[in-house]
Formats: sequence, C-alpha cells, structure tokens
Amino acid sequence: MGERKPVKTGVRRGEGPPPGYKWSVDILESAFREARAFLNRDQYQHLAMQVKDLATEDDPTHSVTCRVDQIEDFFELKDKGGILGKINVRVFFGLEHSQKRLVVLGCIKKETSGPTPTGDRVKMRRRWRKYKAGEFEIPQ
Repeated sequence: MGERKPVKTGVRRGEGPPPGYKWSVDILESAFREARAFLNRDQYQHLAMQVKDLATEDDPTHSVTCRVDQIEDFFELKDKGGILGKINVRVFFGLEHSQKRLVVLGCIKKETSGPTPTGDRVKMRRRWRKYKAGEFEIPQ
C-alpha cells in the first residue's frame, strides 16, 4: 500500500473544556492546505471553532450551532458572512462512529449557488473511502 498519508489532530475526545469533547477531530493534510489557501488566520480559526463545537455534540450531523447537511455518507459544514465576508465556505467531514472520530476531509470556497459541485463531491468521496480503507496515518 505504500506510505500512509499524514493526518493532523484537531482535538481529542475527552479533552478540552469541561465536560470535554465527545468526538476526536482528525484533519487530513490536504484539507488543511485547502483551507489555508483561501482563508486568512482569523477565518481559519473561526471555522476551526465551529468544528470544535461539532466535536462537543452527541450527534455532529444535527448541530445546534452550525449548519450541516449530508452528502452521501459524509457531511458538509456550511458558513458564510461575518468574519468570512463574502466567502461561501464548505468544510467536508466524515464520522467514524466506532472510534468517535470526526474526520475533516476537505474545504472549498464555493463559487456558485446551488448544490455542491460534482467534482468536489467526488474528491471528498474518494478521500473518505481512502481514510476508511486505512490509507492515512491515524493519530493515537
């Protein structure tokens, strides 16, 4: 299979402010690079806080504070306005329920109205499939 791709740790389940995170957050290196390509530091931190908020919830797919939609067997966090200005952002993630892991698959600046572009969905589907197949180095 070759060398496994790196994964960053966002937060670990059980850590963080009381009562602690309910989900660990893993961030694919490619997702991190995508986000940093068009977000400034404050904008990135804003979205990171939203993902951390998802990690505190029993079911991150039905968030109280964030807008989340399902796409196939993964999800997208949607945000625009505020600190993001006119940038319309999608953060894609999958959930590994058995390990209580929220896996950030990618991030895009959505340029059009309507559904998420097919090419982006295909890319995230492929990353999620590869993650589940063990092609990434999962943090311990």
